[in-house]
Amino acid sequence: MNTKDQDGQLAILLDKEAVRDVIFTTARLLDEDDMAGWLNQLSDDGVYEVTAFGPEIKSDMVWWRSNRVELVKILSEVEGHIRDAGIRRHLVTPISITFHGWRADALSHFSIIRTTPDGDSGVYAAGRYEDKLINEDGKWKYALHKAVLDTRMFEMFTHVPL
Repeated sequence: MNTKDQDGQLAILLDKEAVRDVIFTTARLLDEDDMAGWLNQLSDDGVYEVTAFGPEIKSDMVWWRSNRVELVKILSEVEGHIRDAGIRRHLVTPISITFHGWRADALSHFSIIRTTPDGDSGVYAAGRYEDKLINEDGKWKYALHKAVLDTRMFEMFTHVPL
């Protein structure tokens, strides 16, 4: 293998690690309820979306779709809502990352464990993230951060991203 090929493979590995870091950082920020930090993971034109398949209608349902500007407004109003007092921990496993120049597709499986104030823990939500990322000035950010839910019944609804 020549030096140019090795350099290309190293660049791909470094980019994969950078995308994984975005994925793991996103989970940590949600766990810490750091919505400003979470928003910074989105590109300027980034979109957040939550979907689920509805077997009754045999179709995907979009539960939430907002661009960054809308998310700033929505998340600034979260404190005015009654909030779930439970603690959430995101368990995320990146499955695949593929590159298309300055763009990347990432597939991750996730589950969110919710612990009540009484100390009872259970799976709150499960599904996969189907993310599209873009490299903006050397930093990978979400062009689309899409949560595709397996879970459709929630004990406590949420006003914050999953």
